[in-house]
Amino acid sequence: MEGETKGRNAILSRLLSKRFGQNIFDIRMQERLRTATPEQLDRWAERILDAKTVDEVFDEEPPE
Repeated sequence: MEGETKGRNAILSRLLSKRFGQNIFDIRMQERLRTATPEQLDRWAERILDAKTVDEVFDEEPPE
C-alpha cells in the first residue's frame, strides 16, 4: 500500500506542477502531499481538471 501511495503522490505532484507551475511546491504543500491518504490523493487529482487555482484543488468542497 505504501508504494501505491507514493506512486499516487508522484503523479499528483506532476499534475500539479504541469497545471500550476513548479513554484507551488513550498514546504507546506510538500508536507500535505506526503501525509495524504490515498483517498485524498485521488480526490485532489480529480479536482485538478476543474480547479482554476491550486487552492481549489485542496478545498474541502470541490469547485463548481
